[in-house]
Amino acid sequence: MALPTLHASCNHGASLHTKHIVSGGHDRIYLLESSFLARQSFRCTSGTQRLSAEKPRKSFSRIAWAAAETDIFTATADFQELEIPSFPRPTPPQSFKSRFADDQPRKGSDILVEALEREGVTDVFAYPGGASMEIHQALTRSSSIRNVLCRHEQGEVFAAEGYARASGKVGVCIATSGPGATNLVTGLADAMLDSIPMVAITGQVPRRMIGTDAFQETPIVEVTRSITKHNYLILNIEDIPRLIREAFYLASSGRPGPVLVDIPKDVQQQMSIPDWNQPMKLQGYLERLPKPPQLSQLEQILRLISNSRRPVVYCGGGCMNSSKELREFIDLTGIPVTTTLMGLGVFPSSDERCLHMLGMHGTVYANYSVDKADLLLAFGVRFDDRVTGKLETFASRASIVHIDVDSAEIGKNKQPHVSLCADIQPALVGINHLIKSRNLSFDFSAWMKELNEQKLKWPLNYPKDEDFICPQQAIELLHEVTQGNAIITTGVGQHQMWAAQWFKYDKPRQWLSSGGLGAMGFGLPAALGAAVANPGVPVVDIDGDGSFLMNIQELATIYVEQLPVKIMILNNQHLGMVVQWEDRFYKGNRAHTYLGDPRNEETIFPDFLKMAEGCKVPSARVVKKSDLRKAIELMLETPGPYLLDVIVPHQEHVLPMIPSGGSFNDIITEGDGRRIY
Repeated sequence: MALPTLHASCNHGASLHTKHIVSGGHDRIYLLESSFLARQSFRCTSGTQRLSAEKPRKSFSRIAWAAAETDIFTATADFQELEIPSFPRPTPPQSFKSRFADDQPRKGSDILVEALEREGVTDVFAYPGGASMEIHQALTRSSSIRNVLCRHEQGEVFAAEGYARASGKVGVCIATSGPGATNLVTGLADAMLDSIPMVAITGQVPRRMIGTDAFQETPIVEVTRSITKHNYLILNIEDIPRLIREAFYLASSGRPGPVLVDIPKDVQQQMSIPDWNQPMKLQGYLERLPKPPQLSQLEQILRLISNSRRPVVYCGGGCMNSSKELREFIDLTGIPVTTTLMGLGVFPSSDERCLHMLGMHGTVYANYSVDKADLLLAFGVRFDDRVTGKLETFASRASIVHIDVDSAEIGKNKQPHVSLCADIQPALVGINHLIKSRNLSFDFSAWMKELNEQKLKWPLNYPKDEDFICPQQAIELLHEVTQGNAIITTGVGQHQMWAAQWFKYDKPRQWLSSGGLGAMGFGLPAALGAAVANPGVPVVDIDGDGSFLMNIQELATIYVEQLPVKIMILNNQHLGMVVQWEDRFYKGNRAHTYLGDPRNEETIFPDFLKMAEGCKVPSARVVKKSDLRKAIELMLETPGPYLLDVIVPHQEHVLPMIPSGGSFNDIITEGDGRRIY
């Protein structure tokens, strides 16, 4: 269903069509049609004055939902009563000392770089090419921005993601036109699904060549439109200061996400005197940002908590900036907490009230708690299929409260009984204030006792009497040696799930992994970005041999930049997660999942130690369980980067496991690839 404005609180799953590319002098607007999924909600920004000037429609989601399910209470957050902070509104540009005189003309590329400086950017991940050379030349003239030269554009976009995930700042990557820009696509999709604030800048062919199939021309705005929060094609040099400010604000406000800025080479080469005081044109977007919650909405949530006997908090990546408020809420109420893969670390794993991860490979007791709960408090989550399994049976006994910053996520997969479109942080500030001001107390000790019994009955486990190294043991030992004080990145597969289960995360932004997209090759470049953002903090990439090979070229980057990234490869010579599914559901038939040398299966192939040696990165291989601790200690003690190749059996399975589309009653807790199913 096409709507004339970008109001997106309706028709979850429908497409919205708008025109949103801005450019031109004398307020002339160039328009290109685009299609957004309604899930973008307030993510989208009106790109023209005509659109943004229209008065937003009132949300009719309440009417639609009430008609569909009369016991649903839907609350739209609004300014009311409580003194709770809202999203920061755009502020005028702060004082900045430019290296240019105020009336001195400069190139568009220099204006772009200064715009980045004014946004506080200190690190970018950029790979040069013909259409972006001017930007790189301008970067060499900057005294405050460091460029980390990754060896592949996919490496740089994952590194920018790792930087953003580990720091909370907007990650910045820059690529040339054509293949350079298209190599960013996987990372942009990943950032979109995981709500990571990022600005990707791409060079483009000169304006007169756009649409002529020029050398290295791709319409990257069209290519990335559905996998970015917003994108721009800058056709007027005078727009650069304003659009860069808008890009950073859009990327970091509301539900964060990636914004792409495409700049033709001739615009980069033009000369102009920039106007740094241009106001942003985001009125439509600003009007759709959630407001602080009403007192009545928070009171309704408190009434449900007071009337419940078995409540559970189910929190995700949307709580990443609300960890302090979440911990206070749990201290005040005593409600047990389970987290999604993206939410690891927002509540301490070492806390006795933590039930750890839920979902397909979550703990039995976490999934048990949701199955038996009478109240599910869903904070900053989207009811992903890997969490819910069969939707009809997920939290089927519970009243559901859903608080999320994106209205399109509310009711998209699972209908809540009480919903609140608001940022989690001010919502929790308000709830905590009400609990303390009214001296409310809660007693869920009987419920906690029941869950503790489940913890004792169904602990995570792995074979401990075998001679080989269990992958779970390697991660558990890494946690023990580091005492949990490390940033962990992963690729995607079995090693990712084991890292989520066996390393305990007590702080937010300690766990960096590709959640929604599940992009192999994420681990090493993300670790690179995290190390740039957090110098002096141990960063360990727990990777699989399949995932690691996909961006192995970044070994060169971590050596040249002397980044202290440690790489622990759990090498089973297979695509382990696919092998596990082959064992469970395809009678063990191997369909192109062996990654070693089929002519010599006794050797380890490829030889990661020789590859590391070629990049001057120290490395070692460990096969015996008795050597594992010393090998990990040596890895962590060695200055700079280090690669440890840990040989593990391919027969191990990630357990527990709820088969895709299954329910809690279908959970698998035992078995491996050594038996036939």
